[in-house]
Amino acid sequence: MATLPPRKNQTPTRICNLKPHLTPLQTLLQMGFQKHRAEKALASTGNRGVQIASDWLLAHVNDATLDECAPREYIIYVCPTGPFLQQLEEFWAKSRQMCGWNGAHNYVPHITLVSFFKAPDECSLQLSKALKQVVDMTGSLLDRPIKLELYTSQNFMGFFVAEDDANYLKRLALQYVKEVSNSTISLEPHVKSLHLTLAYQFPQAQFTALKSLVENLDASCASNWELRLYSRDPRLATKQVQKVVYPHNPHETDELELRIGDYIYLNTDGVDSSSDGWAEGISWLTGGTGHLPVNYTERTAESDAWTLHRVVQLSKSVASSLTSAEDMDIVDGRSISTEPEERQRELHQTTPHTGIIEGSSFEESEQSVEKYLRQTLQPCLELPSVQLLNNHNLSQHHNIHTPTIEITANMSCSSSNSASKKVDEIMVEPLTVQPPRPEDTLSVHSDHEHSLQSSSTKNRKLYIMRHGERVDFTFGTWIPYCFDEFGNYMRKDLNMPKVLPRRKNCPEGWQNDSPLTNVGVYQARLTGEALLEAKIQIDHVYCSPSYRCVQTCTSALEGLKMLGKPKIKLEPGLFEWLAWYPNGVPDWLNNSELIEAKYDVDCSYEPVLSAADLSAQLKETTEQFYMRNHEVLLQLLERTSGNILVVAHATTLDTCSRQLTGGAARSTNELRQVIHKIPYCSLVTVEQIEGKWQLVEPDCLPITHSKNPRFEWNALSAT
Repeated sequence: MATLPPRKNQTPTRICNLKPHLTPLQTLLQMGFQKHRAEKALASTGNRGVQIASDWLLAHVNDATLDECAPREYIIYVCPTGPFLQQLEEFWAKSRQMCGWNGAHNYVPHITLVSFFKAPDECSLQLSKALKQVVDMTGSLLDRPIKLELYTSQNFMGFFVAEDDANYLKRLALQYVKEVSNSTISLEPHVKSLHLTLAYQFPQAQFTALKSLVENLDASCASNWELRLYSRDPRLATKQVQKVVYPHNPHETDELELRIGDYIYLNTDGVDSSSDGWAEGISWLTGGTGHLPVNYTERTAESDAWTLHRVVQLSKSVASSLTSAEDMDIVDGRSISTEPEERQRELHQTTPHTGIIEGSSFEESEQSVEKYLRQTLQPCLELPSVQLLNNHNLSQHHNIHTPTIEITANMSCSSSNSASKKVDEIMVEPLTVQPPRPEDTLSVHSDHEHSLQSSSTKNRKLYIMRHGERVDFTFGTWIPYCFDEFGNYMRKDLNMPKVLPRRKNCPEGWQNDSPLTNVGVYQARLTGEALLEAKIQIDHVYCSPSYRCVQTCTSALEGLKMLGKPKIKLEPGLFEWLAWYPNGVPDWLNNSELIEAKYDVDCSYEPVLSAADLSAQLKETTEQFYMRNHEVLLQLLERTSGNILVVAHATTLDTCSRQLTGGAARSTNELRQVIHKIPYCSLVTVEQIEGKWQLVEPDCLPITHSKNPRFEWNALSAT
């Protein structure tokens, strides 16, 4: 066979010439996605490329509304940045802390230019490009702060925009409406008095406190402004947004999986009317629906769950709050600058090795946005349906970290807009990092051993402890799998108890009276051992009659080396909120059954509130629940002297200490929010100092451990 002769003049082959230049939509269609789904994915992710849109589609594979042709809702804000935004963030935080939630907390600080309007998904890119074009057409940027005038009344507090600046902003709004209005998009500019709302929908009793905070704001400080185009899922319009702060794996088919960093859409009425702390919600991350424990989430601004499509600067010579002005001149991977030569020259000066290819990840051109996405949404993206790229690619492409880009910086709590931060250091975190507090899981002191104090002080102390890890919350529906037709128990996991005590109503009695896992028993013993090392003294022990509490109490006393001294007094009045038990008080193990199982209970004890009296209070409100626990505790304190250990439920740590220390009973929503901060075997110490009871730092360290999912051995042989 003849040898192939070498060519003298070879034609260079460029990779980009091997296939036609495709838009992200065309690429998604070639990948096999239906057109309406591809357009919805691109609109939902801010038109930021093929990979992120395809990840969004995979994450929403079980979204029942995926094929619905419901247009997204868009809105245009003018938002402050810099020092003025820092002031507003601090005001937002203080007003929530002092006065509770009001309507202004539902959004980032803003001036509305164009109210919500609907647009088909295929128009998303057009809307984004038009925002920049409108600013370019006006021909001038702000060279000073927008002048704002403070206004307060009994139902509204905010800043109104002065007339000259208001006219400038209204011209932008009118021009934008003119640019994008057509037969399918109908929108109107917000031409009424332009304003930045600070507070509304607040109780009149909070007026004075809010006014004092408002009057400390200085709107004349040097600040910058930017135009932002947001959109939201149309299902969000009537919903309350909750941020997931604790993960939850479904135990039943109708439950919703919770992932830290996800947002949940809830009906406000459903949250308020829930009697068991569960409500039906929609996951922003997957679009799935199901029931969830509300106390595993916390309320956040609705705008946190919006998509940010575009940021355009209105102020001269300033950096954007999210990325540089040059960077944000990239939409869908393509520069849309009205001055391409100058823009490309500036781009080469700032990012010399960056090539912008349509449909690709943005690499250095949107470095700041990438970092934001990593910090905000990386914890969410461990979905089985989303196939991630390898670790090398993870370090280079933001779009493989998350199935959705709902780019919404939490302006009410993030300091990302601080002028002191460099643009490439912007981080918007899904969970606000708070300084450690005594009631948190972690201790305030890192070197706690040197700060422990002996309880030899004469001050009386009350120790309130939550039970350990429970079987039903760990394994879900466990009874049908662990009991045969004759009622014989067989454990199915090493973390399940080896044996269970005999009880009259078995196995049904375990349904609402769960035992501890072996980890739960160990948690309790560790806590007891820590109390022993701290040399605390316990004179009386009271316990909820729930079996998990009796087990916890016994293991803690074992760690304290105090088994049998003193005996455990079972107090039904310490049981948790009866609203969670609509079918009645659980059928607890009686004293005889507990003694047979070797639990050292005091059979002679006369409870403050008997089980029969407790059963008569099934329809108690949250306030009545607080009063029940508080009044029972006061009786226990009056009957005794010395230190008391109370072992009961998560709620008990608050219900038995809040009013004792001078606080008021919490509302239902407040109770739900606080109990997710109380993990298994949490311990709170209340000390009587000069006649007043006060929460003090516990005498021992808390216990923290990670989740350990069940191992299936045949996973290694699965094909």
